[in-house]
Amino acid sequence: MAEIKYYYLTSTIKQMNTDFNIVLATTDPTEAVQQVFDEAKHHIEIELHEIDDDFSIEKKDSLVSKFQKGDQDPLINSEPFQLVYDKTIIAEQMTQHYYSAYFNGKYDPTGIIKGWAMERLFNNYLKPLLSTTGIEGVSFKSGEDIKLATRRDSDYRWSININKPNTDDNLSSYYLQNGAIATVNNLNFERVPRSRDSQMEQVTILSDDLIDSVVWANAGISAGTELFPEMIVRSDLTGMFIDKKLGIVNFRDGSVSTNKKIFLK
Repeated sequence: MAEIKYYYLTSTIKQMNTDFNIVLATTDPTEAVQQVFDEAKHHIEIELHEIDDDFSIEKKDSLVSKFQKGDQDPLINSEPFQLVYDKTIIAEQMTQHYYSAYFNGKYDPTGIIKGWAMERLFNNYLKPLLSTTGIEGVSFKSGEDIKLATRRDSDYRWSININKPNTDDNLSSYYLQNGAIATVNNLNFERVPRSRDSQMEQVTILSDDLIDSVVWANAGISAGTELFPEMIVRSDLTGMFIDKKLGIVNFRDGSVSTNKKIFLK
């Protein structure tokens, strides 16, 4: 049986002070496949710009800036703002406030906005492409945050390598068909809501929803080595963390594992 050959269509969108990378895996890179890929990218680019206008803390007329000044109108009349606000409140509660949307006393959902935007746009514009003949998988990535999916009944898997912070040294590999993954370390984690003395260096979380992955990865860094293992068990988390003393610790569905390669559906 001949080995299946995969081709990749890629594109980068610069928005929200970061790069968003779209990748489409196909066995048949026809003009039709390229066309639906380009159309999806076009819609994503437009909506990312709109989301940035609404939620940027750098723009004085954004919904977030208005809310920070005491204007309740965004919370009353903007459905997107309401959705994001609700998600930040839920995130704080489920992580015992080791994730927080408040910084220096001001509401700042920056840490969750990118994940929320990626989850929403992926489901609206990229996942539907899997119904197109020849498209095996789609991936949406920004920094260390990734959302991906594979066509039903396909054997294709996305290979995700987790590297040591600020290096190309591979620590672990995940072979995924569907889901979301986020990695946070002391280099890209700028705000610790309730910091503790900790040897925690990096946290990677896999889940079905990118917002959950982002929230729990940030909470893990914030909670530290003493408390985060309790959260792993209580919330059935999957992923890995790196601790200066303990080294690499893998966990799956709340249980610790020593496997360095993990295959998930």
